[in-house]
Amino acid sequence: MIGSDSASRGLSVDVVIPTFRRPEKLERCLNAINRQTIAPCSVIVIDDSEKDLGPAISRNLGWKKGSSDIVAFTDDDCVPSKDWIENIILRYERDGAQILEGSITTGQRGAGRTMDPHPKDRWNRFKTANMAYRRNILESLGGFDERYYIHREDTDLAWRAINAGYKITWAPDCIVHHPDRSGVQRIRPKSELLLYYCDEKKYLEVAAAMISVKSIFNGKLKTRRLALREYQDEHVRPISRFASVKLWTNALTKAILRRIGL
Repeated sequence: MIGSDSASRGLSVDVVIPTFRRPEKLERCLNAINRQTIAPCSVIVIDDSEKDLGPAISRNLGWKKGSSDIVAFTDDDCVPSKDWIENIILRYERDGAQILEGSITTGQRGAGRTMDPHPKDRWNRFKTANMAYRRNILESLGGFDERYYIHREDTDLAWRAINAGYKITWAPDCIVHHPDRSGVQRIRPKSELLLYYCDEKKYLEVAAAMISVKSIFNGKLKTRRLALREYQDEHVRPISRFASVKLWTNALTKAILRRIGL
């Protein structure tokens, strides 16, 4: 844990960073944190390099170590903008925000690429590369669901927050740069099933985002569909044939409507 005695206009921010065997990228991230226009109260790094427990567990260990009003999450391979903390504090003080979802840029700086959600997406979003929660909300929700090993735990937490009546504010001025990733999809059957059962209606939008002409013809969509029906785990059941047909039929319709702008 790296501490700072800088008081930030009444609100304080803890930054939590899970890391896994990327020391050079972690150093780059920490250098960006050290250059903030307003320093966070603490920077809590959870190194999972030996145990490989996954980011959900690491993030829970991290936010519980702090005490600030606000907990900001990013990843070890990210580079927060120099006014990231300042803008987070501004949003909370000015707008009375409960949860913030910030913008994530990718590739070379100035290239104009982002991992930001599609303008029509309401549920297929909420990446913890750039999210901030009030501590009392994390406490009320119990933090991240640790059954998720490496994927979708951030979406699950956000959905549970929304279902509990909390509001998530889109904050495009709170920017984190993700220079080494361009939004490549990672599909883990167990995590997908857990998210599906978290909220089936919201998951429809996630499924629709997986559908494209390319994913249909290269076989990836079929692989994903079968994975959700055939996955075997004592803690999460696969979806039935009927539920699968219903999900992917509705998702295809939604994907087509989204494609033609409706």
